[in-house]
Amino acid sequence: MPGRTLRIARIAGIQFGISPWWLVVVVLFSWVLGNSYFPESVPGIAPAAAYALGLASVLLLFASIVAHEFGHALVARRHGIEVDEIDLWLLGGVARMRGEAHAPGDELDYALAGPAVTALVGACFGAAALLLPSSSPAAIRALLEYQAYVNAAILAFNLLPAFPLDGGRVLRAVLWKRSGELGAATQKAADVGRAFGYLMIALGVLELILGGAMGLWFALLGFFIVSAARQEVVGTEIRTTFSGVSAAELMSSPVVAIPAESSIAEVKNSYFALHPYNTFPVVDSQGAAVGLISAVLLESRRAETARTAGELADREPDLLVALDEDVAGVLERPAFARVGRAVVVDPEQRPVGLLSITDIERALRTGRVRRRTEGRRPPARVG
Repeated sequence: MPGRTLRIARIAGIQFGISPWWLVVVVLFSWVLGNSYFPESVPGIAPAAAYALGLASVLLLFASIVAHEFGHALVARRHGIEVDEIDLWLLGGVARMRGEAHAPGDELDYALAGPAVTALVGACFGAAALLLPSSSPAAIRALLEYQAYVNAAILAFNLLPAFPLDGGRVLRAVLWKRSGELGAATQKAADVGRAFGYLMIALGVLELILGGAMGLWFALLGFFIVSAARQEVVGTEIRTTFSGVSAAELMSSPVVAIPAESSIAEVKNSYFALHPYNTFPVVDSQGAAVGLISAVLLESRRAETARTAGELADREPDLLVALDEDVAGVLERPAFARVGRAVVVDPEQRPVGLLSITDIERALRTGRVRRRTEGRRPPARVG
């Protein structure tokens, strides 16, 4: 899945970012189109113009992908699913959402929203190419035809029943509707997705053996599908397991808090050096938690310029968790995924514990959560 991205804009309240790898794809595809497609489609075109059209084509392609992801995101948000950001990365785009659909119909709606946008975009480019006057420049026609073709290819690929592609999510929605069990539907859809992924890897390897450069791309896409399907199964299992489990049940306590006015030297010598912890909550003069400091943060460049614990602390609001906060919801927070820890606070915002990935993994290993939640897990909603 995508790694760290560069946030560059906010559109319709949704953060938009790009992966550094995306820039590599832009350069590569611009070169391929400028070196082959446009010279073949527009005889006599100057090299500079061909590469410029290649860059324009790639940017239009990714604009189409962003529109596709916003289709998913806006419909998902309408169904009560929070959307944190949309990222462009090595293999396309992804909308980062919190949680699962509440019902099969909801998932079907937002799974089909992206392909519907892609179909509309492709149809618009195709219609524009057909309606273009015969006297129009051949370069403009080639540009429009390429966009129509590539959007049709994206639509066909995304509608494959290979979970977690859009077609795979449609399949899961149908299976969920029939069985009423999200976990079982996810497992079956993921099995189909992995089968498609392994087939694509095999075809990609064969293509490479036969000398086709596109084989590498097929193999990468196949690997992504296999990996993402596995992650989706694990994610669904974790969300199901921890739904209804509060942070208070899994947190580690008590905690040692660092006053925000403490110097960095005090943080090192009086807390990290004397206590067997690698993360401490930071509190203000009233004892309310304002953030946390981890060993990683203490060794970062940021610590070289910070003067106090308050300046150094990671103050992301999502790193403060209420006692009764659902652990499944905490796991969906991007800040928690990034740091791996959160401060559990009482109603007065005073720190009472720390919740970490380690605590959650320990609970899974011991089966403690399963025993606590057995018999009280609500049935999956079907509709």
